[in-house]
This record gives sequence, C-alpha cells and structure tokens, in this order.
Amino acid sequence: MIRIVVYSFATLMDVVLSAVTLECMWWMSDAGARPSAVAAFIPVWAVVYSIASLAAGHLVTNRNAPWLLISACAFAAVLSVAFAGADSPPALYALIALLGVAAAFFFTPFQVFMKLVDRGRNKGICHSTGTYTFAWSLGYALGPFIAGYLWVHGGWKACHLFNAALSAAMAVGAYCLKHHAQDKPGRPEPAADPAGSRDFDYSAMPDLAWMAWVFSGVGCLASALIRSVFPSSGAAYDIPKPTQGTTLLILSATQALVGLAHSRSRTWMYRPLPVLVFGLFGIAALGLFSVARAPETFHIAAALFGVYSGSFYFYFVFHSLVHPVRAGRYVSINEAVVGIASLVGPFAGGHLGDRFGLSSAYFAALALTAAAVAVQSACHWRGHLRLDHGTRERNA
Repeated sequence: MIRIVVYSFATLMDVVLSAVTLECMWWMSDAGARPSAVAAFIPVWAVVYSIASLAAGHLVTNRNAPWLLISACAFAAVLSVAFAGADSPPALYALIALLGVAAAFFFTPFQVFMKLVDRGRNKGICHSTGTYTFAWSLGYALGPFIAGYLWVHGGWKACHLFNAALSAAMAVGAYCLKHHAQDKPGRPEPAADPAGSRDFDYSAMPDLAWMAWVFSGVGCLASALIRSVFPSSGAAYDIPKPTQGTTLLILSATQALVGLAHSRSRTWMYRPLPVLVFGLFGIAALGLFSVARAPETFHIAAALFGVYSGSFYFYFVFHSLVHPVRAGRYVSINEAVVGIASLVGPFAGGHLGDRFGLSSAYFAALALTAAAVAVQSACHWRGHLRLDHGTRERNA
C-alpha cells in the first residue's frame, strides 16, 4: 500500500506540471501569440529542468531526500499561487522556469525516496518499468483534462489555485511518509538482481541502450512537438478548452495503459516486428494530426499516438535499467535525451507552424518518425538474425 501511495506522488506532480504548461499555452493562444511563443514554454522548462537536475543529483543523499522532496512540493505550491496572480508573458516564462527547478528537486530526490521505501521489494524490470510508465503517464493524462474543465468553470486563477492545493497536499503526504524512507544504519540492502527480472535472464541479451536514446529520442521529440503545437491547433479550429484537454487525456491515458500492459513483457523489446508495428501507430497518428480539423479526428490521432508513445517510453526505460552495471549512467543519459527532445520538438514545431502552417509541424514529425522506425526495425532485424544464429550455435 505504501508503495502505491509513493507512486502516486509522481502521478500528482505530473498532473501539476502538465496542467500548468497547458494553461500557460492557452493563456498565450487566447492573447493572440504566435505558435512559436506559445510552444516556448516547454523548452524554457526543459532547459532549466535539465540543469537543475544535475545540481539536484549532486546534492541529494539518502538522508536529505525526503526533505528535498517536501521542499520541492512546497515550492511548487508557492509558484502555483504566483501563477494565479501573473498577467504578462515575461512573468509566465519566469515562473515556468522556476517550476523547472521545483520539478528537478522533486523527481531526483523522489527516485532516492522510492528506492528507500521500496527496499527489499523486487518486482522485476518489466513490472517496475511498466508501473512507472503508467504512474507518470496517468498524471499527464489527468492534468489537461482537469485543467480544461477548471478553465471553463473557474478561470485562470482557479486552475492555479487547484495546482497549489495539490502541491501542498503532496508536501503533507511526503512529510507523513518520510519515516518509511529513513536510511537506518545497518539495514541490509536487498539481494542484488541487476537485471531485475524474476522470470527471464536478460544477461545474455545485447545492450541496446544506444538504440533507445536515438530512436525513442525521436519519439520523445514528436511527443513534445504534439503537446506544444496542439494548443495552437485548438485555437485555430475553435476547439473548446475541455475538448482540447480530453484529446491530451486520451493520448496520455492510452500511453499509460499500454505501458502498464507491457509490464508482462519478456522479449519484444529485442524483436523487429513489434518495434515496426508500434512505430506504424505513431506514423498513422502524426498523419491524422496533420490533417485533423474536428475534435473527433484529433481524439483518434491521440489514441494512436498513445499506443506508440507507451511502447517507446517502455522501450526507452527498459533498455537503460536492464543493464547489470551501467543502469545508473544510462538513466542519467535518458534524462538528457528527454531534455533535448523537449527543447528541440517545441522549438522546431513552433517555428514551422509560424512559417509554413501548423500542419507542416506534424508532417515534419511524421517524416522523422517514419525514417527512425524504418532504420530501427532494420537494425533489430539484423540483430535478431544474429541473436537467433548465436542461440542455435549454443544449442547445437
């Protein structure tokens, strides 16, 4: 039960982050800002988050992780109140940058906090990866949905005061649970299981972390582009705020459920056909995003992309965590890849939307994704043949 409650902190923080970002983009869209200015909130957040995460990594310890977590939640609550009173683009950009600091000092200590609470519980690499993908994706699903309805029924201030209340509740919850993460001297570490799987030995499988960084990185870029350009699409086609929130809810909810479904996975992450099939979902989704004008079409596109994103995020995390020695280093590279994608995707999408129209941004993401899926599938096909050949030789 404690484990579920702790996972919920990641869900709730992503509710706040996704809601705040979308609310700021809505504010700018309603003010008549260009797509590049609307999309800029995610890159501003991403740059500060990446830098602050490195600082948090140097500061966090087993002893201070709970207090850093509590402080980050309290800081997010204060920033949310400040958002409610902001009424100019410079103020919003400054506050979203500070929220990047709060997020960095939440998620880095959170991983240490989770490790301490979860000490001795080994659920297997696929189970852990799938559950984590579900938890944070659920937050990104609920955030836009809640923001859309609060925007309509309560306005700008109500949205951010809700975020403040949620952040304060997380601070109180982390304070109440901090004793579960006390690093008591002499407490033994759990038995080592580097691969983290109870039912499959991945030690003989190839190290594909580089493929995850390159090809899932393209997926992360496409995802960031969609989230940053879609509010401008919604404004251009007169899609109501709650309906826009529902579209992003469908994307992230599908992503969450697909990630959770993959918790029962074994080896698809090494095989070409599943990689190709999941990639085709992403290509089809981006094609629909580029031609969509009605809410129903955007909903279908979002669901299709959720299948793709739930799979590539699982692939991304799995191939970093599964390495028996380099998992820590690989996870840090993951964060850098996500930061770069969150910078490049909105920047490129916003400027393409300015110069060539909103559809061009989705078309560009489609072309890049199609190329990445083709190359990734080909690499897996060659590697799959070698893997099968090696298995036959060992069994001969």
